[in-house]
Amino acid sequence: MSTYAKTLEKVAKWASIEFERLITVQTLRAKTKAVTHTQPRWFAMAYLHATGRYSMPQIARALHLKDHTTVLHGLRRAHGHDGKDGNEPLWNKEQFKNMVERDEQSFQAVTAEQIDEIGMDNLARFTNGSGWAA
Repeated sequence: MSTYAKTLEKVAKWASIEFERLITVQTLRAKTKAVTHTQPRWFAMAYLHATGRYSMPQIARALHLKDHTTVLHGLRRAHGHDGKDGNEPLWNKEQFKNMVERDEQSFQAVTAEQIDEIGMDNLARFTNGSGWAA
């Protein structure tokens, strides 16, 4: 499984909500220029960029794009900074920051619950390289 898989699954869920139709990771990675694929891809680029964990080349690799300039173009289109007259931003940057924050909080909550179940001794063994205790 790629390092981006779980994050891309989250993005696909958020995009499905935003576009009110099923968006899959395959849709985001599709090699087509149809609007039905490009706008969700721009949405995914903006989300991944808002996490602060991925560089533009990493986002390009995750979405199977040519290079980082494609991501830069997508971010400009998503946020309305593409230099074209009359283009309103499709999404506000704050919207993505809120989504990422909500996902991080739910991740931290699940992690805290897992720590309670596993116990600190087992967690310490995992983090120092011994692996999960049986």
